Amino acid sequence: GINAEYGWVEHHCHASSITMLRSAYEDSYLFSVGEDACLYTFKIMDKEGRGLKAKDITYAEEILISKSDLQEKDTAMKELKARVSELNMENEYQLRLKDMNHHEKTKELTEKFIQEMESLKTKNQVLKTDKDKEEAKHEEERQELLERHHQELQDLESANNQKLMAEYEKYQELQAKSQRMQEEYERQLVAKSESHKQALREQTEQYESKLHEKIGQLEASHDEMRQMMRIHEETKKQIEEDGDREILDIKNMYERRLREEKEGNMRLTGETGIMKKKFKSQEQEIEALKSDINNLNTEKNKLNSVIKSL
Repeated sequence: GINAEYGWVEHHCHASSITMLRSAYEDSYLFSVGEDACLYTFKIMDKEGRGLKAKDITYAEEILISKSDLQEKDTAMKELKARVSELNMENEYQLRLKDMNHHEKTKELTEKFIQEMESLKTKNQVLKTDKDKEEAKHEEERQELLERHHQELQDLESANNQKLMAEYEKYQELQAKSQRMQEEYERQLVAKSESHKQALREQTEQYESKLHEKIGQLEASHDEMRQMMRIHEETKKQIEEDGDREILDIKNMYERRLREEKEGNMRLTGETGIMKKKFKSQEQEIEALKSDINNLNTEKNKLNSVIKSL
């Protein structure tokens, strides 16, 4: 504030030259206006910080100013108005040019992006169709292998069952024959006299040795049957292992193809991300253009404020 009785006090407030100073009619406030378009108010006080007493002063409504100053202000206002008009026209022209360029660039990028998206969709659909075909083919081949393996297994089981039945029938025949021979020998033993006991024992020993030989042959037949069963089991196991190995190889082949397809899809996804980044950079350019327009509007408002203050 300014002290009324003890001179003046300096205050730093305006950023440029002061254009006008006015006090209130009762000398209680001082108003200051500068070229920075700012208005500051100071309260006038005495030494004790009290306001001054009101005075009965009548001020004139007219403001004295020289003609040259008035002409200079009018000329300056006309020049500023002309400059503002030129700036408005230039800004509108630049904005139209930028809008047209931006619209064309946006349209081109949008069309290019849509075309690339359609191309990627077509490629993806083709890859998906190929994948479905390969899966169907793999499933069909697997079914054929399973059916062939099942048929071979049934054939082996049928052949082994037939062999087992033939060997069992031979065993039954030998057993029946042995039973009949034993009964015949017992009847001959009862019918013959004591004198023929030695001969009967010799014959009995002879026939018992033959019986042991037949039993050995029968055991050999059993061993051969067990050997054939073991060979059958090994063959069956080998066929199952071969079928599983072939299925595993086919599975690995299709998994490798699936990984390659996934890598291709990842590359396509990366390309799509690059296009999105390009589109985002265009949006940032648009935001920068909007910021330039806002700055120009701000400058225009400042010029209008200066004109109004004059």
